[in-house]
Amino acid sequence: MFKSKILILSFFLLTVLFAQAQEDETANGTVSIAIPEVAIMDIEGPGSQSISLVVEAPSEAGLMLDLTAAADSSLWLNYSSVRSQALEANRSIYARIVSGSVPSGLRMRVTAGAYTGSGDGTHGIATNGKILNGNDRRIVRNIRTCYTGDGVGNGHRLVYTLEYRNNQYNRIDFDDSNTVSVLYTITDN
Repeated sequence: MFKSKILILSFFLLTVLFAQAQEDETANGTVSIAIPEVAIMDIEGPGSQSISLVVEAPSEAGLMLDLTAAADSSLWLNYSSVRSQALEANRSIYARIVSGSVPSGLRMRVTAGAYTGSGDGTHGIATNGKILNGNDRRIVRNIRTCYTGDGVGNGHRLVYTLEYRNNQYNRIDFDDSNTVSVLYTITDN
C-alpha cells in the first residue's frame, strides 16, 4: 500500500512537472511601435554649401556685363518627411534671403529641379524658379511621406542665377559686391 501511494504520488508529480514544462514552451508578448513625425531638410554640395556667382566683364565695347557665368547648380536639397496620412496637410519648402542683399540692378533666382535620387515615397513637386528677397518663396510643394536620399545627386538640384532688373542697369555698381545668406524652411501647408 505504501508503494502504491508512492507510485500514485510520483505519477501525480510527473504529470504536474510535464504540464508545467508544456506551459513554458510558449508565451505571448506585446510589442509597441511608435513612429515619429519627421520634417527635416538640408542643403548638400560637393564640398560646402557656399557658392559664388561670377559676373564677367563684357568681351566687346558696347556690350553689357555677362551674366552667363553667374549661375551655379552644384547644391542639392535633401529632405525626409513622415506625416499623418489622415490629418496633416502636405508640406512645402520655402526659400528667402535672411542676410545681405543682391547688388543693385540685379536679382537672384533659385530654381529647384525635379526630384531625382535613391529615396522613396511621395516626393515634392518643384515650382517654377523664384526671385529671392526677404519673403518666403515656395520652391517645392506637395511633399508627403518620403525621403530623398542623402547627398549630391539626391533630392532637388538647386540652380542659382543672376538676372538684370528691368530698366535698372544704371544702378549696377562694382563696389556693390555682396554675400547673401538664403534660408530654406520645410513646413506644413
